[in-house]
Amino acid sequence: MINKKDWEVTLSYIQKHNDTYLIKNVSKEEAVYIAENQNASPHYDCTLVNEQTLDTEDEEINIKEIKLGDNNGYTKSK
Repeated sequence: MINKKDWEVTLSYIQKHNDTYLIKNVSKEEAVYIAENQNASPHYDCTLVNEQTLDTEDEEINIKEIKLGDNNGYTKSK
């Protein structure tokens, strides 16, 4: 006999992508900051020159056993 239980399963997907920016007239440290945080700001000369979404996905699965009626917020539907 198979021992059946209740489970909460969370699937998290991260799709890899590469964005390449041309950022003019700044230091190396400023270029990293601008690319990460300010790439759409009109205050910087920052142009998106290549956007690539890769077909591969990283998948993470988190699973934990739950007991219906416990204090975890789940209740059985009628």
